[in-house]
Amino acid sequence: MCAKMRYFRSTCIGLILAFFMVSPASTESPASIVPFDQLVPPGRSVRISVRLVAAGLSFVRQPISGERVEFFHRGRSLGRALTGGDGIAVREFSPTTPGLHVIEVRLTENPRYGAGPAQLDVACVSGPTPVLLVELSSIRGKGLPPLNPFSVVRPPEAMADAAKTLATLSRQYQIVYFVTGDEAGIPEDKAWISSSDLPPAPLMAWTLSGGPDASSERFAERIREFRAAGAKNISGGITRSKEVAEALERLKVRTIVMVEEGDDLDWPGTAKKTASWKEISSILK
Repeated sequence: MCAKMRYFRSTCIGLILAFFMVSPASTESPASIVPFDQLVPPGRSVRISVRLVAAGLSFVRQPISGERVEFFHRGRSLGRALTGGDGIAVREFSPTTPGLHVIEVRLTENPRYGAGPAQLDVACVSGPTPVLLVELSSIRGKGLPPLNPFSVVRPPEAMADAAKTLATLSRQYQIVYFVTGDEAGIPEDKAWISSSDLPPAPLMAWTLSGGPDASSERFAERIREFRAAGAKNISGGITRSKEVAEALERLKVRTIVMVEEGDDLDWPGTAKKTASWKEISSILK
């Protein structure tokens, strides 16, 4: 049985078991809060936002409208906001000091939906601070097999030396993690970052579409938008994707491609390739 079929089978079994483990007395429908991290210069007000979506067995995350969520910063409420037709709730936030500002977002108690709190990260970065883009796939190792036939596939562990190297780099760079997938996976990706002891940093979900050329250009557009929003000094990017590497090269961003041992594929321009996180710091010098 191929890996994809094993993953599908174990995931379905795990979801079915989880369904039957839910207390029948519970009348709340499961929901999830999807946070959208941001990077902003000091002194600039930013509109922070989350999306409230239905969770549970459905693979389609339908937005939930008309529910109130509350934003907290350092234990103080920033106020509540009502989710719109797209499930989005928005508040204004004005960080005054550089660094990572952690916003906790909670769904107010109600009999209709239940959702755990979400962490929204706002990095307040001054103009000269170099930004290092890190694709999560360049950190992740191979997935672990399920513990037994009735459990889901365990999430992959971080590659050797990735956490240590990134912790060192975070003293010099503002790290920004990114994925090129759907925003629905943000809560799980943020949980994986935390459980893998990686340095805390914003996570961006930049969905790409079309063929390789279109995906590369779309990624370049997202980076231009990111620069306009405050990430003025993007000085490096680490990826496993050829399309992302091509986009970074066109934008004159120093590019490192994480490859498998023995990889002999051609990579664009001056991109450097490595199979070890131990070499990243020296490549960036």
